[in-house]
Amino acid sequence: MSVMQKILGVLLRPYTRRKARGLTLEQVIAELESSGTEIMPRVLNAEDTAGNREALNHFVGIERWSANRVRVATGEVSFELDSNRRYRLPDDASLAELQAAFQEARKESLELARQIRASGTDTETQVRHNDLGPLTVIEWLSYIQDHPAREIRRVRQAKG
Repeated sequence: MSVMQKILGVLLRPYTRRKARGLTLEQVIAELESSGTEIMPRVLNAEDTAGNREALNHFVGIERWSANRVRVATGEVSFELDSNRRYRLPDDASLAELQAAFQEARKESLELARQIRASGTDTETQVRHNDLGPLTVIEWLSYIQDHPAREIRRVRQAKG
């Protein structure tokens, strides 16, 4: 783990845990829905630049990777210490492909959260985040919601 990752973990873990503290699964699902609605216009109106494509690919990778960690908690997949890079689109993906991939990733995150609600999965089950340490299912879902909402300002809008 790099020094920067250690610093990130020290700073972001308390924030992530505090943001999720006391939330129910219903509340996290509602936050996933509303944040998706709030940020999607900015995602869909992104200017086609290398920086925007990188930002959107980062969002896609984090969302898919995080959802995979939630699937570990449900027993659907086994834990593997991997990174979000594995879940990104190829570096030459078009803006349209990245926009569609983010929309699909958020849809899948919502479906996963609803499946957890339907199955009665224990939301206190913890799964390791590479930098933040163990997070509960609620913390992971809150992290999925919060990550692009926090970083959406990186995405520059198309003119006109």
